Amino acid sequence: MSEDGDLQAEAERVIDALAPRRRARPRLAEPLRDARDQTVDTPFGPVMAWRLDPWGSSGATPATLLVHGWEDDNALWGALIDPLLHLGRPVVVLDLPGHGFSPAETCSIGRAAAAVRAVAEALGPVDTLVAHSFGCPVSVQAMADGLAIDRCVLIATPMPGQRADARRERLRDTLGASDAAIARAEAMLAEREAIFPTFDYLALAGRMSARALFLHSLDDDDCPPENSRTVADHWPGAALQWVDDLGHRRLAQDPATLSVVAAFVEQG
Repeated sequence: MSEDGDLQAEAERVIDALAPRRRARPRLAEPLRDARDQTVDTPFGPVMAWRLDPWGSSGATPATLLVHGWEDDNALWGALIDPLLHLGRPVVVLDLPGHGFSPAETCSIGRAAAAVRAVAEALGPVDTLVAHSFGCPVSVQAMADGLAIDRCVLIATPMPGQRADARRERLRDTLGASDAAIARAEAMLAEREAIFPTFDYLALAGRMSARALFLHSLDDDDCPPENSRTVADHWPGAALQWVDDLGHRRLAQDPATLSVVAAFVEQG
């Protein structure tokens, strides 16, 4: 193989390493065992989604859309679904592309945002949204692209691109990847995603009209708490609430925190 061929092969290995890691067996949140599931076609392949309507409501009642984070799935929301149903709110949940039961092998903010919009159209109407981690910028992009939401809760948001240097260091350590291969992989990914505009979180936040609540735990080691403050400062009228000792993922499953989430979704 030529030198360029070797570099190309190494870059492809880097791209494979950047894909979301999938569990050997997908999980299903316990409340969704009674939900109507549906394979939803998106511009980039199918995703799996579910809608659960409380007793006495119909499919025409606006629902709350739940959007999980990177390398997570619908099971994240097992603790939130029942509180929303008890308020009489239908729930729509999806597995993002390349996650859970959704078969794609790649995922990006743009592709995931397209999936969120497709699910909202197929299983909606939806009027509120709760997102965690990677699901936060995904949901903001979906709203910027036309998803109409009245209220949203964004939990433990990342700042895309913030940890690029750490990611490159990990690729060097775990794969022995060269800087040239990492650079080529990043260029290849950028070319593949050229159909999407450059993601500018703060600019998009400034354009949002939905009422927003940001939640973040002060001990979050995965996504710095200041991320939520920065985005909330750019979002017109956004509220920000800190908690502590709940880390990154447990924050989205803490009963006290979820009571706050459900109350905001219901009444704003």
